[in-house]
Amino acid sequence: MTVAVVDSGFKEVPGVHSESVLPGVSVMSPPTEQPDKKYPPHDDVDGHGTTMTAAIVGDGSGGGPQGLAPGAKVMPVRTSLGTTMAFAAGFEGATGIRYAADHGAKIINLSWGDHYAFDKLKPAVQYAQSKGALVFAAMGNEGEGNNANNLLAMVPGVIGVGAIDETGEPLQLSSHGPDTDLSAYGSKAPIRCQDNTAWCVKDAGTSYATALASASAALVWSAHPDWTANQVARVLIETAGGPVDGAKRNDWIGYGAARPRMVLLEKAGNPGAPDVDPLAAPAPAKTPTPTPSTGQTAAAPAEAAEAGLPWQWLALGTVVAVGLGLGFMVTVKRRRG
Repeated sequence: MTVAVVDSGFKEVPGVHSESVLPGVSVMSPPTEQPDKKYPPHDDVDGHGTTMTAAIVGDGSGGGPQGLAPGAKVMPVRTSLGTTMAFAAGFEGATGIRYAADHGAKIINLSWGDHYAFDKLKPAVQYAQSKGALVFAAMGNEGEGNNANNLLAMVPGVIGVGAIDETGEPLQLSSHGPDTDLSAYGSKAPIRCQDNTAWCVKDAGTSYATALASASAALVWSAHPDWTANQVARVLIETAGGPVDGAKRNDWIGYGAARPRMVLLEKAGNPGAPDVDPLAAPAPAKTPTPTPSTGQTAAAPAEAAEAGLPWQWLALGTVVAVGLGLGFMVTVKRRRG
């Protein structure tokens, strides 16, 4: 199962070996003074992409994390995240998403967001979905600030991921809102630090939680290769550990924390229809149209407008692959897009 990590690249480090990582591609834009400059996909000056890769396929050695889906393959798609050219990362990411979809990635991990490139990113995501890919997007790490949400999580069919701590409580830094669909661990975890020269333990945030959600999907999909992206998403939603108050979802953790073990070991979850988005709003029930009185016309109900928060988040969060035993249930959600 191939997971595309569209991020800052990948650098072979203790805990993550190159045999778990495909050649990938770099979509970094060259500087204007060096238009022919090339960047290898297997390099990462920042360490963010390497951290996300470790969360998925790490082997636990050298102080790094044990990846949640060590049998998967990561396709690194390197953008300018973490460099002085980071302002271009969103536009590059749109190209990278299309590349991943065209080269066999079934799951696309977006542990970052960019408001300014959203008009390029949204059609790229939709193209990937049309090719059968399942896309995960971090909600953001602004929960203690302005709570700006990643616009990518608003795209229909994209799984918006929040973060929880060691106790299963929402991580306070996690951005949250109606587009939070799933959650995963994002508290203290091994991440690449010091310009990708060492492992450090820090709050990992929704970046890392998204990598774990992507890894969860890889585990489920590898066991059921005939399922579609919709079916994988549906069983993850149905088997997630929901809010403790009994609600079907809330804006912090969505429908709950991903629990792939429920699908793999407990055989739980109904994949349902292959071509139906489990998060799509149901069609409104048809009701008889009242006949207006003489001299009157029937008024059409106005649909409430939902305003999205602008957000540009070049993620700095990160990693530890722990299969938490927390989970959640399913209903439908009206998507903004």
